[in-house]
Parts: sequence; C-alpha cells; structure tokens
Amino acid sequence: MDRLEALKEKAIVTGIDFIHIYSSQKKMDVYFYAFNEYPPAPLPPKIKTLLGDLVPTDIRIYNEAGSVPDITVTGLDWVGDAALELTVAQKADFTLYKLLIYDRKDPLVDPFRIDPYYNDIMFSFKANCPSDLDCTPPNHDCPGEEAVDFPVDYTARDFWSFRNALLEFASLRYPQWPDRLEADAGVMLAEVMSALGDEMAYYQDKVGREAYLETGTQRRSLRRHARLVDYHTGDGLGSFVWIDVTVAAHASGNLLAGTSMFANSDSGEVIDFEVGRNLQEGLNKTPYFVDEKRNVFTVYRWDEDQQCLPVNTTEIYIDGDREADLLTFDGLAPSVENGKWVLLQTLPVNPAQPPRAHMVRLISVKKIVDPLFNLSITHLIWDAQQALPFEMDMTILVVRGNMVPATAGKTYAQYFLTGAGLNELPAAEATALKAMAAAEKRRILRSIEREGADGSIAYYCTLIGSEINNVVWLQATPMQEKPEVILEVLEYQSPVWIEENWEWKRTMVGINSSGPMDPHFTLDDGSWGRVVGYWRQGQEIIHEDYASGNGISVRFGDGEFGLVPPEKSVFRVYYRLGGGRTSNVAPGVIKIDKTNPLLNYIESVTNPLPASGGADKETFTSIRQSAPEEFRTIAYRAVRAEDYAEAAERLDWVYKAGASFRWTGSWLTAFVTPDPENAVMMTNEWRLELLDQLNRFRQAGREAYTMDPVYADIDLDIDVCASPDAYPGEVKARVLLTLFGKKGINPVEGFFNADRFSFGDYLKRSVLEGAIQSVPGVKAVEGIMFRRRGAFDWKKFTEYYYDPGKNSIIRIENDLLHPERGICKIHIHGGA
Repeated sequence: MDRLEALKEKAIVTGIDFIHIYSSQKKMDVYFYAFNEYPPAPLPPKIKTLLGDLVPTDIRIYNEAGSVPDITVTGLDWVGDAALELTVAQKADFTLYKLLIYDRKDPLVDPFRIDPYYNDIMFSFKANCPSDLDCTPPNHDCPGEEAVDFPVDYTARDFWSFRNALLEFASLRYPQWPDRLEADAGVMLAEVMSALGDEMAYYQDKVGREAYLETGTQRRSLRRHARLVDYHTGDGLGSFVWIDVTVAAHASGNLLAGTSMFANSDSGEVIDFEVGRNLQEGLNKTPYFVDEKRNVFTVYRWDEDQQCLPVNTTEIYIDGDREADLLTFDGLAPSVENGKWVLLQTLPVNPAQPPRAHMVRLISVKKIVDPLFNLSITHLIWDAQQALPFEMDMTILVVRGNMVPATAGKTYAQYFLTGAGLNELPAAEATALKAMAAAEKRRILRSIEREGADGSIAYYCTLIGSEINNVVWLQATPMQEKPEVILEVLEYQSPVWIEENWEWKRTMVGINSSGPMDPHFTLDDGSWGRVVGYWRQGQEIIHEDYASGNGISVRFGDGEFGLVPPEKSVFRVYYRLGGGRTSNVAPGVIKIDKTNPLLNYIESVTNPLPASGGADKETFTSIRQSAPEEFRTIAYRAVRAEDYAEAAERLDWVYKAGASFRWTGSWLTAFVTPDPENAVMMTNEWRLELLDQLNRFRQAGREAYTMDPVYADIDLDIDVCASPDAYPGEVKARVLLTLFGKKGINPVEGFFNADRFSFGDYLKRSVLEGAIQSVPGVKAVEGIMFRRRGAFDWKKFTEYYYDPGKNSIIRIENDLLHPERGICKIHIHGGA
C-alpha cells in the first residue's frame, strides 16, 4: 500500500509536505500532511497536540555532505494553525539543505510524532529565485550487477579466430565444461557461430569497400562515385556494318528493319545483328527496298588508258542509263541527310592484289551521253567527306547498289507490373495482358520494391538476359551514346491497349534534373531478383533483393526527381542485347537465315567491310584512373576571364571565344564574345544558349553578358603578275578561289574562311603572299594595299603583320551584297 495514503488514513503520525521560503530567505513555513484530505488544511487539534511543544532547538537545518555549517533556527511560531513558521539567523547559499525535526520522546516508550520516511526533507533557500531548471530531483536508478570482464579478442575476423575466441571465453565462463571433442554440441554451436561471424565480417568488409572509388567491386558503386565528379562511365557500344544484299533474278522486295542476321566468331559464339540503324526502326519495321537491278553497276571508262581512280576522287561514270535505279535517295545511316549509299568495290583476279571497298553517299545522279560513241552513261557524284582515301583499279571496279545498314544486337521484350502481381489486376485486364504476352511469347514479371529517399518507393525491374549479354548502346554523336531500350506504359481501354513512352535519362539529378511529374526512367547496374526461398506451412516464402552486380535494371524516379509510377501500372520494355568489341566482325562473315520464306527474294548477303564502332564496357581500372583526372581537367565553375571563355567554347557552334571583366559601377561583370563556327553573326537561339551556359558556370553575385564579336573589316587591293603562259582571267579566278573558296557540292575552304581568324589573330603578309604565290599561273605578287573600315584609309601593306587587337576578328568576305564586311580587288598584269 502507498505509505502516504496510509499516513493520511491512520492519522497516527504526520510528515513534512513542503517548505515555503520567503523572499528575505530568513523565514520559511513548514507545511505538514493533513489527515484525510489534501491539499493541506488547517491542522486539526491532534496534529497540533503532537507538535505543539516544538522549540527552535528541535529543528536542525544542515547540509548532508557537511560542506557548509548548519543554519541556526532562532524563532518558531504557528501561523494560523496551518504552518510552522521558522526564523533563521542568516541567509544561506545555493547549497541544498535538509530540515530535520528531532523527536525528543523515547520511541521505545512513546510513539513517533513525525513519520521517519517523511522527515528530513531536502530544500533550497534559493527556491524563489528565477530558474529554468526542474526543481524535482530525478528518479534514482539502481546500478546493475557488475558484469564479469572476460578477455575478448576483438580482432577476430575469420572462422578460426572467432572459434578460438569463443572457446577461450567458454573456458573462463564455464570452467566445468572440459569436453572439447569435434562432435560435442557446445563445440558445434561455437563453430556455427564462428561461421556466421566469418560471413558477417565478410559482408561488413565488402560493404565498407564499396564506399571508396579505389576499393569498390560493384559497377554501380564506381558509377555513383564517378557521377559525383560529373564523370560518365562508358557502357560500351554496338558496332555498325553495311550489308550488301544480292537479290535473285527479276526480284525485288523490302528488307524490314529488325530482320535478324548473325556471324560466327572463332570460338563458335553467335554474334547477332539486325537490319536497321536502331531499335526504333526495328519496332517500326522500317522497309529498305532492294532490287535485282541494283545488285551491281559496271564502271564506264572514257578511254582504255584510264586505269586508276585517283585519291580524293568524288565522281565516277557507270554504263547505261541507270538514273532511275539510283535516283531514289534515302537517309540511311550514319548520315541523316538525303542521298544514296553505294559501295565501290574492286574484285581482283590476281590473289596478290588486295581487294578494296569504300562506301560513298551519292548526292547527284545524272544521265549523260558520250558524244563520240553515242552511248548513254550515268554520272555519279558523292559527298566530299567520302572522297577516295586510296586509288582503285577501274578495270576490276564495280558499284554495288543494294546496301543496307545493320547494327549489332538482338531485340528482346518483357512485361512487368509495379506494386502488384498479375492476380491483383482486374480480371478483364489480367486476361488481356496474358493473351497479349502469350501471343508475343513474352514473360510477365513483377517489379521489386524498395524504400527510397524520404520514404518513397523505388521500383526495379531487371532486363532478362542482361546478366550474360550487355545492353547495346549506340552513339549518334560523340559523347552522346544512348541505350537501345524503349519503355512503354500500357493502359487498358477495352478492347485495346493505349501506349505511352517513358523517356530515358542518364541521370535524373544534375543539369536539367527530372521534375516530380516527369515520366523518366534510368538504367541501374546490377540485377534484382530471387535471392533465397523458405518453405513455411506448405508455401514458399521468396525473398527478392539485389542479386549480383551483373545485368541492367530499369529504375524509376523517387517522386522528387522523376515520377514514381502508380501501383498496378503495366509496362512493356523492348531492349537489345549484344554488341561490344566482339561485334567488330571481319568482312564477309555475316549471314542471314535463308530458310525464312519471307526472304525468298534474297540470293545472299554479306558484309564487304568490317563492322566497326563496337566497344566493351569501361573497365574498373579505367574508371579509377579517368574519373579523378577528368574532375581535375574539366572545371565546372568560372572564376577567371579565361574560365568564362573556355565555358563558352564547350558549345558546339563556338569556334573560339574571348572574355573580359569590366567594372559597371557596382561590381565586376563578365562580358563574353563568341566567334561562331562557319558564321560571322550570332543568332538569337545561339545568344540564349550561350547565356544559359554562362549562368551554369558563373560565380554567385557576378553577372555575365554576351556580346557580338568586334570585326576588323579589311579591304584589299592586290596587284599580281601572271606567268607568260597563263591567261589573266583564269589566274584571277584561281586567286579568288584560293582566297575565298566556294560553296556547293564540293566546297573549297579559302584563305579568308570565317574560321581561319579568331580573336587577336594577325593578318601575316608573308602567309597571304605565299597563298597567292602558290596559285598556278602566278609569277609574283607585286604589291598589296589595304585599309580597315572605320580605322584608317588605304596604305601599303609593308609591315610583317597587321594586329587588329585582342578583342577583334579579321573579316574579309568579298560579298558584293555586303561590302562593309570587306572587299578584295585583284589586278592581273602580264599573262598570255
């Protein structure tokens, strides 16, 4: 029973309830527990009878530790029969004191007046002082039993060290256990725990190693470390190859993108290829028309002495009127421009003569007539970028016209659901999904759920087969490789499915981060799936988790960076596996399944050129070496003027840039001037793009602005002496071509090309005279007059060079529509 309740009910003794301290700190009221009621009421006569004979010497105020002297009570009085008022001799300090009332009666003869448990109460004289502390003392906690300290080997990290530590502990803790046989139950339990400790230590070490770039063993760990310094790890590439299709006699057809082809490696491995430039073409079944009339074209030679097609050639003639056969231009890879890709191939009879093959993109096909023999022939002109890198023997040269692009890899597909199993979908939707997957022979999986950032749900779905073969990546432009993965969310609207594509992102955080509602996904390294299963009460409980570092998984956003797909969403993913360095197969090894009845119009296929562009994933060693160096090499901040110029030059259209700081009255402002590539003026789109680029790099509080380049517009007046055997008009035309080039099918870059001069570049007289002197028919450069518009008038160019200034660019366009941009006049003397 509670002692306080008993004290009130029995009314035999009383006890001190609390003490009130006056502000003078020299008077206090001592309140006692009243009988049968609380809070305290005026004391009944029985209590006053018990305590009425108290005198000041019966009261002791002391410090329990004895660190300060006792406080002497000088006066005692009852206040309204409610409290005992005490007066002390002096003020006290902050020390905690106790108040004890002596019982002068003999407890063996007379009963107690004050209960011993509620006597000797602790208080402070500073109780009235302002304080934020809780005056209630904390509850007392009894100390636990002191543990016996047995020596433990805390360095144990493997099975045998754990076993020795456990057996040594057992010898000290249980000295009466002398048995140490291998079959003993105690030894068996010690070894079981040692094995578990060994495995746990291994996992601790393994997880700890993933925290550092130097020791990580999982690609996902190294990728995330490298991403912290904006380094993107290489995922390999699939190769590209041209397929030469020979069509059967009097036949033609559409070879659909996605058609499978293959090659066998030296080790017997099958290397898959598919017609088309990418996965999207394969899904769209893009047709590539092939015709027996395009199988081969014979080359027309104007004279039997015309033996070789020289280096840098960009044109050829073929027999007959073949304009209709080749005039159907297309945009075949790797170019997206209009044209027609054909193969120039030599077929030597002499085995000592190496065969040669070269792909060219026709940009002009025109029928003409040989007037001497009245023969119809066709003139072919191809892009200067495919100019012949070597000579070709025209006596054994043919042109192949049925050229089709192909890329390494094989297409796969699978369905998966987020946050639900197939049996949790509505019956009609589940039935339709199973029917569609069965028709396509695809699997239906359930994504694996894990708790992501801030309690969000992260969904993972591993691409089946990616643990063995890599996902194919294709590179459209340098440093812009993309995976061959297409993800679609399917919505069932009976009786059809509505498809909507989700966009792939290399990373959802960074420049142009994904928003909370953006339907984006990314690819994560590693595979997620079944790790272990347990049988409980007749059913198997499967635990799915991160299974291994091999493979690729689809991962969605977390609700802050990228949208989290709703539960019971149905997804279909198409992807291609293969590629890598092994897909760079040799010429003449690619085949096609000729048993396919849909391809009966094809007589044979081959690859006259080797497949190229295939690359393996970046190795761990390369990541560890390149990521830190990349971080040190490429700066993602601009401090100096050179940093602002370098940031601008990262844009594709900026040939060179200059930057300077100017005091605008309140702070320094960076002014950046770009020199556009193949242009002299910035467009509005370029201006906005450059401004956005500078805002990514500039310092906080420092503004950055773009300015148009300052051009030094130069007018030239050149006197040239022509050779006696050259016509002046031809010499003048050649000089103008050398200085200003030409545009068109076969462009020529001139001396005053817009990209030849940039900020601060000199116009060197010796170089200019050397360019003119190299023109056939020029005997000498007699003199050069020049002027800069708006700066100085005509004068003779006698200096070694002309310096336009570090912020200016020399410009001479010789455009009669814009004479203010520089004009050049050529005067020819002499000649034939």
